[in-house]
Amino acid sequence: MTDLQFENQTNEFGRPPEASSGTDITGKIVQWGLASNREQAQYVLIAVAIAALIIAFFVYSRSSGSGAVEQSPFLQNTGQQ
Repeated sequence: MTDLQFENQTNEFGRPPEASSGTDITGKIVQWGLASNREQAQYVLIAVAIAALIIAFFVYSRSSGSGAVEQSPFLQNTGQQ
């Protein structure tokens, strides 16, 4: 029974093989040349997310701070007869 061997027995308990560099968003960023490795690609994604949040905050604050308040037509006629 000691002669039993399996086909793929290399790195049985080692790290799993890494996915190719083009299968997810970080791989695409590396493939496009925006980052040199996956760690830098993750930093690029974090920076994009922070920039999107800042832009969304400014757009929201500009649109909600206009000062003009519209009232519903139902509320304008209450109390007046």
